[in-house]
Amino acid sequence: MKFHISGKIGVPVGIVMLIIGGMIAVSSFDSWEEAGNIENFMSEQPSTEVTLEYIDEDEAGSAGWYVMIQAEYSLDGNSDDIVDACEGLNITITDSQGNDVNSTSGTIYCGLDENRKLAGLDKSNVDINDGWMIVGIVCDTLDNAEMNGYWETSRNENGEEGEVWVQTGENDRCKIGEKYFISSNQQMVLFDRDTQAGLEIRGLFELCGGLCCAICSLIFLICAVISGFVMNPAPQMMMPIGTGGGVVGGVAPTVPVDPTATSSSVPGTTVFGAGPTVNVDTSEPEITEEEGTFSAADSLKQKFLAGAAERVSENDATGKE
Repeated sequence: MKFHISGKIGVPVGIVMLIIGGMIAVSSFDSWEEAGNIENFMSEQPSTEVTLEYIDEDEAGSAGWYVMIQAEYSLDGNSDDIVDACEGLNITITDSQGNDVNSTSGTIYCGLDENRKLAGLDKSNVDINDGWMIVGIVCDTLDNAEMNGYWETSRNENGEEGEVWVQTGENDRCKIGEKYFISSNQQMVLFDRDTQAGLEIRGLFELCGGLCCAICSLIFLICAVISGFVMNPAPQMMMPIGTGGGVVGGVAPTVPVDPTATSSSVPGTTVFGAGPTVNVDTSEPEITEEEGTFSAADSLKQKFLAGAAERVSENDATGKE
């Protein structure tokens, strides 16, 4: 069975699209693997002074930087609801003009409950067992860490129960292109959470985009295969049809027959599926030299047989007399 041109074009295109979709989906795992390599997002060496420039390339906000010191989470020996590592800790954040922006561009978290939330961030995004503890966040303009509010269960106007975010403070406000200076009386490192989050989001988009592309390509490929077989034209049938000149040379002329036609399409025939109407030539056929020779022979033969029959009749009559 022949394969229609639509299938011959569609099948290769569908296969190529399917391969591309699969490659995009697989690349998402590379992005997530890169995001899991925390050394790529840590400042190189511990220091008491760090300078960073706030750059928001996509202008969609930032998940900020985590400020980390060497300490353990949730230790409160004197039960004052302040983590022991924060006793005597002094961290300041200033802009390029020397203005103190601790209250607008970052926050140091030393409360015991806040420290437990920071431990959750460390466990999810960094490494809670590396000996470094998160004590503050700088330029988290999206409140990605959810430190400026809390979730509570409440009911809406329809009486449906759900979780609602209660904002308790303003998100960090940082200016694009501004340099911020962070100083501490203890050794500290910075963790670039915004870059890590960007890789995680990119991996998610790659996975969703690759899967969508692969699924659409598979559907397109199946449709192309079906189209290649279904769109083939029906085979034409040939049948003899009589003409006014009769059969010449022992071969009957043939015409293509439309299988969708009915017998009424051709006058004088009862063959179903006959082709279009044929004009029948009713004029006297032209007698060729060969046909004329046969006609003369037939005439002589008929005369001979008639004469023989007459003689037989005369002999019978004479015998009777």
